[in-house]
Amino acid sequence: MVFSYKDNHIVSCGIITSYCYESPQPDEFGKISQNWSQIGWRADVRYIEVSPFRPRDNLERIAPFLELKHAPLLPNGKGKVFYLTTISSGFAGVIIDALGAPARSCREEAKRLSLHDSTERFANAVEEEVEMYITEKLQHDIEIPETTRLALVKARVGQGVFREEVSKVEKCCRLTGVEDSDFLVASHIKPWRDSDNHERLSGQNGFMLTRTPDHLFDKGFISFGDDGRLLYAPRVNRAALAKMNVPEEDTNVGRFSPKQVEFLRYHRKSVFKKAVAA
Repeated sequence: MVFSYKDNHIVSCGIITSYCYESPQPDEFGKISQNWSQIGWRADVRYIEVSPFRPRDNLERIAPFLELKHAPLLPNGKGKVFYLTTISSGFAGVIIDALGAPARSCREEAKRLSLHDSTERFANAVEEEVEMYITEKLQHDIEIPETTRLALVKARVGQGVFREEVSKVEKCCRLTGVEDSDFLVASHIKPWRDSDNHERLSGQNGFMLTRTPDHLFDKGFISFGDDGRLLYAPRVNRAALAKMNVPEEDTNVGRFSPKQVEFLRYHRKSVFKKAVAA
């Protein structure tokens, strides 16, 4: 659940209905967000209409929860400058009681909510929108030389300068051993959408992979350890990987350069599909 605080009141509560996913900065942020990244994290929330509640009116009940370091309110019940913070179930209980029946119904619905693969499919579609958004920004950035802009745009699909640079580092597919360039895709280790312009063209930020390994790596179904071990995501369909002739987990695919290891650590942290709690 999420509680929204505005003008000294908790004005709404809501249910988070998705995992977080990358999304372009909202247009309504305007000039106040000029120093922020153009791409951020978003989670969908369905809000429930409630009668606003002023925490100061229940200060005695909430005071014990305001002593924590990251409490969202000051001891007098007024708000701190916070975008997001967590609160305890006890604190949430006090707020829900104050907001009344709609909030209690919201809590019961949240308990039954199950996030499933449809969220992930939606997030994959949004990733495409994010990349198109960045591409458009690059194409109109007159501070970047035109040839560099073209190279950055081509790098998104593994072409041009990026492919040339990767081919200097990687001579064949790490999983299949295929060397024929007609069957190889230049794949970013740290995704193009998350990279800065230097990383988007760096040969150290890429592998030459055949189509199936490229897809599996790009979507986070597989990754590699610092020592070259092939890693399967906990959520991957192992029977499907076997049918695709993907090598067994822990197969060593060879050594990586120190810079490749850095990019792989990002991949394991932000792309590799972790186990999801039930």
